[in-house]
Amino acid sequence: MKKNAVPTCSPRTAVAYARYSSAGQRDVSIEQQLADIRAFAKREGFTLVHEYADHARSGFKNTSARTAFQSMMSAAESGSFDTVISWKVDRFGRNREESALFKGRLRRFGVKVLYAMEPIPEGSAGVLLEGMLEATAEWYSRQLSENVTRGMADNAHRCLYNGTKILGYFRGPDGRYMINPEEAAVVRNIFSLYSSGYSAARIAKILNSQGVKTSRGKSFAPEGLLRILHNERYTGVYIWGDIRVPGGMPAIIEKSVFEEAQRMIKKTARHIEQGAVDYLLTGKAFCGLCGAAMIGDSGTSKDGTRHYYYTCQSHKARKGCTKKSLTKDRLESAVVSFVLDVVLSDEQIGKTADAIMALQAEEMKTSPLAAMESEYKEILKQIDNINNAIAAGIWNSSTSAKLKTLEDAAEDLRVSVETLRYSQSQLLDRDRVLFFLHRFTGGDRSDPLLRRHVIETFVNAVYVFDDHLKIVINNREGNQRFPLESLPDDPPCSDNNSSGVLGISHPNTQVTIFRIAI
Repeated sequence: MKKNAVPTCSPRTAVAYARYSSAGQRDVSIEQQLADIRAFAKREGFTLVHEYADHARSGFKNTSARTAFQSMMSAAESGSFDTVISWKVDRFGRNREESALFKGRLRRFGVKVLYAMEPIPEGSAGVLLEGMLEATAEWYSRQLSENVTRGMADNAHRCLYNGTKILGYFRGPDGRYMINPEEAAVVRNIFSLYSSGYSAARIAKILNSQGVKTSRGKSFAPEGLLRILHNERYTGVYIWGDIRVPGGMPAIIEKSVFEEAQRMIKKTARHIEQGAVDYLLTGKAFCGLCGAAMIGDSGTSKDGTRHYYYTCQSHKARKGCTKKSLTKDRLESAVVSFVLDVVLSDEQIGKTADAIMALQAEEMKTSPLAAMESEYKEILKQIDNINNAIAAGIWNSSTSAKLKTLEDAAEDLRVSVETLRYSQSQLLDRDRVLFFLHRFTGGDRSDPLLRRHVIETFVNAVYVFDDHLKIVINNREGNQRFPLESLPDDPPCSDNNSSGVLGISHPNTQVTIFRIAI
């Protein structure tokens, strides 16, 4: 480290530093922070020579994880700028000691730190103001986390509704879970069908054909049904984090029925494990000739080598389909490469982020927060009316009891409202969605976990023809499949090696289908 380094840059040469936090607060996007910093620099006569930004990095955690910040500190030592401009004090860091440490290092390099949205005067008054802002930022970060966690834990110990929707239950007047008779019947039916030998996929198909919806109003998927079958809350055990309270909520399922379901799940899991090979497109790959499922298959060559395929179920059962098998690796690699190269291309990734944001905005319309806030205000109004009556000399034992009941209800609602507000503050914004999507494109394509995530996240169905695939992008409810009979003619392609794109109108959704050669 250079001591008392003197910058060699031109006077009033600055860099911008922006940070997007994943700590759960409502945040300002990277682009907005940089826009404010650029305006500040222009107004104050600075020349910005570089912009550093850390996506989804909490200032309260280890600063070593903020790679852009570390690059900026290294560049400061070279003397290429004399000022760092951050958006606010809390963007530089929410820990006073760490902030002071890094600002001390910058001062030794002749670099000062300014804040675009929190102008701090020079001299002792500025030092005091900056210290107050840093302390406030650090306190806010800790206090928010502690208050919310404490409130949710307090809810849990009292077995109160903690903002988690569970099929079969609703939030009762006393703030605890109550059984929703109609939904509880669905839950009992799920356990009954599974105990009778029905698979999760078959149960999902039955429920969806009957128009039954999940607690979030969506169609059922096999993985969602397995979560229901694993959910011990249905036996009456209240669960939140590490807190477990047997009998803390009304039971929908007898414990013996639940245990039998767990036994069957383990038996199925052992059967799957014995197969050893993970066919990533199971349930998503279908024959382009007859529409039957493409199932995992294998064979041994003369030299003893085991080969793995996807085979048309009708062809394997000798029901007349002539579709040839396709090797597992070839099919899965083609699908994964298509998603990473086309769906998540630089051109398309922004459109995907916009679609995700639109979906999130639509789901927010069903949030119970507004109703809970309205109920909380109404209870506070009733409390005020009773207090006013008591002040006017109107009081009796029933008034006191009513006031106590209202105050308890108000406190329960206050905690629930704060909890839900905090939960909604963790919703994604466009920057975080882009960061998430870019994580796929930068991964190792041979990594089985990445391949599984890519297929599960982006692929609805793959129709396998002898010389090409038609891939339906995953923008449908649950595992609802776009049927073979609804597939369009081939999209226009300049040649057999091109990917065509075609949007198809459907009564419930807009579907995008790609054609790729194999």
